[in-house]
Amino acid sequence: MLAHAYQAPYRVMRCAAALGARVYVFAGPGAKALSLSRYCAGLRDFSFDPPPLPEAAISRIEAFAETYGIDMILPADAIATRFLAGIRDRLSTPVFPIPDLDTFDTLATKDRFMAFCREHGVRHPEGHMFANRAALLAAVENDAIRLPAILKPIDRWGSVGVVKIDAGNARDTIASLDYAPVLAQDFIDGVDRSISVFCMNGAVQKQVTYCYPDGAFTFASEPELARIVRGIARDLKLDGVFNFDARIEADGTVWLLECNPRFFFTMDAAMIAGANFARIETAPETGVITVPDGALRQPQALLRHLARFGIPCWRDLRMLAHWLKDPKFFAFQILGRRSGDRWIASALAPQR
Repeated sequence: MLAHAYQAPYRVMRCAAALGARVYVFAGPGAKALSLSRYCAGLRDFSFDPPPLPEAAISRIEAFAETYGIDMILPADAIATRFLAGIRDRLSTPVFPIPDLDTFDTLATKDRFMAFCREHGVRHPEGHMFANRAALLAAVENDAIRLPAILKPIDRWGSVGVVKIDAGNARDTIASLDYAPVLAQDFIDGVDRSISVFCMNGAVQKQVTYCYPDGAFTFASEPELARIVRGIARDLKLDGVFNFDARIEADGTVWLLECNPRFFFTMDAAMIAGANFARIETAPETGVITVPDGALRQPQALLRHLARFGIPCWRDLRMLAHWLKDPKFFAFQILGRRSGDRWIASALAPQR
């Protein structure tokens, strides 16, 4: 498994291990905490910043695969997926299905995804690119963009760097931005939904649709959102795992917000609910593989639920048991959230 960071890759590792796999990790500096997990069979340092020369990376990966009898290579996050997309055709070891490099960039880069949606008639908030904070601030002061609005970096993953501005906070928020260029998009009022799919040659084989405020998941179908994503998968002949974030208005109108063409952060919850996205499988004739509607709470959300005298469901207990099977990493995860990733890094540093 190739991993640049540790948060999402940990979920990938657990889902792969649940299939009976021994998981070895080629880890960037931010992924070394994975060695704390009992499910990590071994860890080797691997640089993504800057990336190694393709020939050197290919040679090292192939040598390791031959020595340890590796059956498949998994890219565990966005950086690793994009890196592997650039060299996979030169590897003899099988690679988990992923998109080609151009498709990855079309979906992962927010301005390109916005343009793709326009071209394919998919609702996506209107947006404008600004070269820097000064240009954006001038546009706000000249009423050239509508407020409230959403600001995003074009090349970061998930929701990193995404902020909402309005008439009251626009100036201070723009001044605090640490990225450029900036994509400013219309704000859509509605509820958030995410859909994750596994595709083979453009056909959706597996999907889950959910929302998860504060770690409390609700799995429920959204037929219109699923229809839109099926169309995108068909048009791009997608292979691999893709996560789409959407906003749904009160009248049911669906707006896509972004796409993450990689394994997704919440895939361990999907596994507990009944769909393991680390498994390559085709849908039965009866339809796409999915999970039953229902709730599931991560341990912190479960604790809040119990504090309100709520009754846990069977999925809550399975999720808790899932974390408790890896107690050392679970403890570091909780402490890391309170003290920051630097705490974990210092704990892993060699002792004199």
